[in-house]
Amino acid sequence: MTTPIPQNFVQTIAKERGVTDAELETVFMALDGQSTATIATKLGISDIAVRKRLGEVYKKFQIAGNGPGKLSELRHQLLFSYHTEQGSIDFSQGKGSLFNMPILSVGAAPVGAGFANGRRQEDWGQAPDVAVFYGRTEELTTLKQWIVSDNCRVVALLGLAGSGKTTLSVQLAKQVQHEFDFVIWRSLRSTPTASDFLTSLIQLFANPQKSDLPLADSSKTIDFNSKISRLVEYLRQQRCLIILDDFEAVLKPEELAGHYREGCEGYRDLIVRLCEVNHQSCVVLVSAEEPTEMALLAGEKVRFLKPAISEEIARDIFKEKGLSAQDREWEILLARYGGNLLAIKIVATTIHEFFEGNVVKFLEATALFIEEHISNLLAQQFDRMSNSEQEIAYWLAIAQSPISLASLREQMLVNSSLSDLLKNLDSLGRRFLIEKISESGQTVFRLQPLIVQYVSERLVEQIQAEVLETVKTQGIERMWLLKTHNLSRSVAQQKESKEDRSRSIVELVTNRLQVLFLKTVGSEEPLNILTKVASGLEDKSMLEVGYARENLAQIILGIRR
Repeated sequence: MTTPIPQNFVQTIAKERGVTDAELETVFMALDGQSTATIATKLGISDIAVRKRLGEVYKKFQIAGNGPGKLSELRHQLLFSYHTEQGSIDFSQGKGSLFNMPILSVGAAPVGAGFANGRRQEDWGQAPDVAVFYGRTEELTTLKQWIVSDNCRVVALLGLAGSGKTTLSVQLAKQVQHEFDFVIWRSLRSTPTASDFLTSLIQLFANPQKSDLPLADSSKTIDFNSKISRLVEYLRQQRCLIILDDFEAVLKPEELAGHYREGCEGYRDLIVRLCEVNHQSCVVLVSAEEPTEMALLAGEKVRFLKPAISEEIARDIFKEKGLSAQDREWEILLARYGGNLLAIKIVATTIHEFFEGNVVKFLEATALFIEEHISNLLAQQFDRMSNSEQEIAYWLAIAQSPISLASLREQMLVNSSLSDLLKNLDSLGRRFLIEKISESGQTVFRLQPLIVQYVSERLVEQIQAEVLETVKTQGIERMWLLKTHNLSRSVAQQKESKEDRSRSIVELVTNRLQVLFLKTVGSEEPLNILTKVASGLEDKSMLEVGYARENLAQIILGIRR
């Protein structure tokens, strides 16, 4: 069953949104399933220009966020607009080529009671197209074993944003879809309430002509627990595969990881029931943050997989761009980017576009390259942290090396209880922002490589702002980080050679301030003010000023050099 969408209809909608002819030409090719590399070649422009055109289209259609799902979201918007104009909206539509979209894929597998038409159905929702897939043979084998052979009820794909979880889950669904009577894909990026989400699922399973669960104000028809029970019955009657992508969107930001947003608390009850009760279906959670209840539910029928760092995939990505690297260069690349495949893809494009394909030149010219798209992604991750988690992240960025639990407690100005510190470290682990490793017989913690770079830059910007505010007000009332974090506890104190180590936070701050002062008022006047402020702190207690006195002294010394 297909639903053709006339090209002139899409063109009209696009023009109403202010899409240019060049952008429209590019998006038509993308919607037709062509890769950015193919589009770039056909149009005679760069990959970056293709992505920029597509990015402008997404903005004009108000499609926000990062990741691979935006093209599918655009398809859905166009499809929705077309059906609205035709007066026949069908929410069971699936994915496909824009002008020949299979809305509801119907296979030959028979099904029993509980489904509307007695045939296998697929609803791919916002699942992204995966035209090219690299490696992950071992992970796919493991996941298929868990889902098909071991009949796991819930499987979680967990990891930092950009690690390839969504792409892996798409490939997995393609390979196992024929084992199921019903395949449903949903992104939770728009944070639907658990009740609304359940309602939409049940309507897919129920007879659309005789649905006993109206979408509008369905809470008056059936209570939430009864909705869960009804869903479970469907999952018992037939073998269903449900993929829930972007699960972290329903989890609460700015608090410790794993707790649910207001209005989304019902997802906890839903996940617990799906894990605990017997059924023959499988729900795959794809998330950049681990819900707190999952660790307690793990067992024979509930399992987790965190996609590993893969040199094989990185090499394949580089090979597609016509790039190659020696073993030592691969070691550096993987150490810097921590297996983040999105970052690897952007790095490969950058080397191809701006370094004539020379990996060595790129490594020599850059320490750790973070493109704007990656920076925005990392900012979203950082902003989800609680204040206490951010404080720890800043300490780890200052150290720029693994740090033990005892050292971390010793350096923190407010000596929090061991219990609270462990809770925060556990939360950072649930967000996949830190690594816990064994070093010299003790457990130490470090930030993921990309996170180190992002947090360091953010820390430098905030320290610089606090110094400028101190010069302006000639006081310390608006200091926070200068009081709470000892910037001298940095990589500058380590024993590595100058060639191997990064510059300390103090060095980065003072270099920026030197340039800024030279461009504006010169350095003498602000230095005199900072010296005066610092001298006024000499008789103050640690409780009053924290690390401000020591930090100002280091900054003044660095600017004078």
